[in-house]
Amino acid sequence: MNELRWLECNRHYENIDESKLQNIFYFTLIWNIFEKECCRNDGNIREHPESISEAIHSKVNSQKIDTIFGYFQDRYITDAHTNQIFDDFKFAKNTNDNDYKQFVKSSLLSSTTTPKDKIKSLLYIAFRLRNNLYHGIKEVSKLYEQNENFKQINLFLMEIVDKK
Repeated sequence: MNELRWLECNRHYENIDESKLQNIFYFTLIWNIFEKECCRNDGNIREHPESISEAIHSKVNSQKIDTIFGYFQDRYITDAHTNQIFDDFKFAKNTNDNDYKQFVKSSLLSSTTTPKDKIKSLLYIAFRLRNNLYHGIKEVSKLYEQNENFKQINLFLMEIVDKK
């Protein structure tokens, strides 16, 4: 029995559409490479967004970063305010939650966000997408809604790894 059939038969995931999960599948491999090559095998939200953004902000393709950052602005900002999608996005379980989330919010709302701060914000988002994916109960329909987010983060992480 293959993995798809097993999931459909045993874990209440009927009729899985793999095409709607493709970017999430790729994320697991891309994250592995990112963590190995950019985070010394131990990605840490308290350390790596700051150090990586500092090290590579002048090396990345700024047009690519702007496009990816713009995607998340469109996703999380409505009428010059964060929307419910952003407000519901879980950043952490501890007190740093507000620090990371506030930094990303300020960056997304600003018209003068620096390339370094865009990278740092996208890294915070990437770390949170990763943790939210691997922890907690997931409905397949909710994962389908995340596929494009992971596509954008995959493009971002590939750029980071290539420039590190």
